[in-house]
Amino acid sequence: MASIRVRVKLDGSKSYMVRWRDPKTRTQQGITFDNESEALTVKRLLDANGQSFEVAQDALISIQKHVPSVADVIQEHIDLLVRPSAGTIRTYQTMLDLHIREVLGPLPVDKLDYRHLTHWIKSMLKKGRTPKTIRNVHGLIFAAMETAVMLRYRQDNPCRGVQLPSGEKPEDEERFLTFAEFGLIMECMGKRYKTFTNFLVMTGTRFGEATAVTVADVDLLSKPPTLRINKAWKRGANSEFYIGATKTGAGKRTVSLNSQLVELLIPLVASRQGKELLFTTPSGERIAHKLYWQDFWIPAIKAAQEQGLAKNPRVHDLRHTHASWLIQDGVSLFTISRRLGHASTRTTEQVYGHLMPQALQDAADAVERSARAWIR
Repeated sequence: MASIRVRVKLDGSKSYMVRWRDPKTRTQQGITFDNESEALTVKRLLDANGQSFEVAQDALISIQKHVPSVADVIQEHIDLLVRPSAGTIRTYQTMLDLHIREVLGPLPVDKLDYRHLTHWIKSMLKKGRTPKTIRNVHGLIFAAMETAVMLRYRQDNPCRGVQLPSGEKPEDEERFLTFAEFGLIMECMGKRYKTFTNFLVMTGTRFGEATAVTVADVDLLSKPPTLRINKAWKRGANSEFYIGATKTGAGKRTVSLNSQLVELLIPLVASRQGKELLFTTPSGERIAHKLYWQDFWIPAIKAAQEQGLAKNPRVHDLRHTHASWLIQDGVSLFTISRRLGHASTRTTEQVYGHLMPQALQDAADAVERSARAWIR
């Protein structure tokens, strides 16, 4: 790590020498400042970026030119957002304060480049941050740099083309449950939330959407019976929950219901007010994800594993399972996309395309026809 040596001059003033070991030459280096804040800035940047003085030097230029820093621009970007909920804004603010401000924050926004972003990604990996976290925070930086271009702080977006760590894991295939595996989980599920769990896997709705469904959203007499998804639980600036819009505009949708689910829902809608939540806790409150996951989902999974379940699915994997079952039955990606509330079929294809049996067979058949040209 870099260090600061304070020296008192003959006139009583102080100087601050920052010392570090150059990562390329492995030799000791030093530079002296009259200003303690500048010395501290350089030390912090050296420690965060592998003792690279080139990165630290950019911060000094920003101080002299009064160019807005990366942190200032990202903060301005967050402040200018209109559509995100208070909870989303709070998440972005946490990303800035926790993952960006110390390493990239002091840099002048017009100096941020591929090198700096690569240093940042490596530092995040060293801290044990997951690829998903890195991609999410990079998404905020990317959007903020687009704002920087619009505000003429810089001419281009340095985030374009940056290589991000892959979020793919060998165990991703386990996210999709077979009929037998889900049946085993249901055998171990507490009675209170059996219908709710069936609802999740039979509709493919997100947890925040499913727990926001009211009695009025369900029409069991239409042909076919339907469910209207038009809202979801959101978290406010103070972590409080409130009913808000769906995740995307496409999230507002109508989902058809199968006959078995209709039978399960009849007792829940009979003689109840339309504004009441369809699924509630015993006290009539919103079903909190933590409560369901901790008190019902985890015990059911552990019990199922004792009986042979080899996977360790998350609650959200019921949504993936729903999609995989539709694909196995030959339902088109377009229909699945609309049912899940995806903004485009591209999202659906990226997540579930590899499960399309007919597409896989068509590809194999095409190769077979081509192979006949040289194999006799």
